[in-house]
Amino acid sequence: MLRPIATALLEIVYPPRCAACGEEPDEEPFCAICGDAVDPVPPGCVRCGLPGPAELCGGCAISPPAFASIAAGGLFGGPLADAVHAFKYGERPALARPLGEWLAGRVEVPPGARVVEVPLARRRRIARGYDQAALLADALARAWGARRLRLALERVRETTPQVGKSREARRRNVAGAFEARPAVAGLDLVLVDDVVTTGATADAASSALVRAGARSVRVVALGRAE
Repeated sequence: MLRPIATALLEIVYPPRCAACGEEPDEEPFCAICGDAVDPVPPGCVRCGLPGPAELCGGCAISPPAFASIAAGGLFGGPLADAVHAFKYGERPALARPLGEWLAGRVEVPPGARVVEVPLARRRRIARGYDQAALLADALARAWGARRLRLALERVRETTPQVGKSREARRRNVAGAFEARPAVAGLDLVLVDDVVTTGATADAASSALVRAGARSVRVVALGRAE
């Protein structure tokens, strides 16, 4: 009962407007111009989704990640990058619903899969006031009609932001940062994050879920960086 009330209150405080440019949207989350400017993710690696000519990129061939695949709503950049930035840093948590519904229309959930999120570091969650990946996971689960598995994954070590780090530095930064609960054992999971860049965070989180017995992990994000 509380969730629809909370959503209604958010939409009163944060009335609908384009997630990228702030204009009145034709259809949430984007106005017509910004929506047309969101590029789809080009074909690429079937495992990590990295755009390119190879069906399996060199990184996944040498060191296969713990997740089965990555799917994203669009290529990270332009209006989509503006929308993600507004959602994460612009104090617009109400964007979770329209962005989640938009993403759900572009990515399919495996039948019977449970939805979990990559949890935000505690200090950043307190500073921001909300965990954008958790809000996005809630919205996606509702849009898909899927089961939401809460508190399945925990960030047990504080990490520094991944922005600006090399691929190897990102991998070291999140190594051992997550632990999963036994409740994930035997389940197919959809792991939700806002953006995938190198896939290091997704791999570290997926590794924790697989170690706890998850049958499979598929990663879903709003944006995929080239």
